[in-house]
Amino acid sequence: MKTSFLIPFILGLLLCQSCIVFEEEDTGDFPLGSSYLPVIMKRADFETTTVLESNPRAIINSGKIYVKGNYIFINEVNEGFHLINNSDPSNPQNIGFIKVFGSSDLSIKNNVIYANNATDLLAFTIDETSQSLTITKRVANVFPQIWSPEGFAYYNLEEDDIIVNWEPLN
Repeated sequence: MKTSFLIPFILGLLLCQSCIVFEEEDTGDFPLGSSYLPVIMKRADFETTTVLESNPRAIINSGKIYVKGNYIFINEVNEGFHLINNSDPSNPQNIGFIKVFGSSDLSIKNNVIYANNATDLLAFTIDETSQSLTITKRVANVFPQIWSPEGFAYYNLEEDDIIVNWEPLN
């Protein structure tokens, strides 16, 4: 009778032990075990970074693609959007780059472009003649901070800190 009670008791102890969490010592680096570090900007600096660059960039880490009229917008994850002139589909031309830190998506209604800018929602227009970008509206803190590629959130931020990207530790 003792062995029939002893085996379930030991199994129960083993199961309970698997629920105990042993915390690692926090060395100040976050997140523990992550191979990425957040790229953080102060809000005042962050809000001045969205611009239209006339020099095209190479597409390295592409995300979503959006087509509007003769233009193709290709997201460069967390950096902005490549602007492609597709008026001649047999020879599309990379004509510029819209720098929007922390971006992953955009939408266009009429001539207004809406994009996520890390935690903010931006509305802006592009004047093709003067090759300039005008921000018409910024709604701050609509989106949560960007999580690391490994799925970690970063909580050691000051009130005006914005995570705009994550860099590998290499």
